[in-house]
Amino acid sequence: MPPARGKLHRGFILAEALIALLVLGVVFLALEGSLTIVVRSLADSERETVATRLAETQRERAFAAACAAASGTDSLNAVIVTWTSSRTGRLVRVSQTSRYPRRIGDRVEQYDAVSACQ
Repeated sequence: MPPARGKLHRGFILAEALIALLVLGVVFLALEGSLTIVVRSLADSERETVATRLAETQRERAFAAACAAASGTDSLNAVIVTWTSSRTGRLVRVSQTSRYPRRIGDRVEQYDAVSACQ
């Protein structure tokens, strides 16, 4: 049945507007939660990359140091990498331990590498 003359409703009623705002609020809260997870994951990824690069740099330095026994610790952005190099005959062995915080506890990785003395 067509609406009576003069009683034509246009636009939203208050209840529809409130429901739309509620739906938008829930969507924004869900997006904020997932954004937090993404940012934390990116921070974990960045620390893992820093740990890998520090360990790689230490290995290269130890292999280039004329096969001398040495040890040390490097740190950057909450990443700590300790290393020890030892000589056995014509070989140099580098042992490394990297430690960095993650969302769920600390991550500890152990690396061992062997190379001929140069």
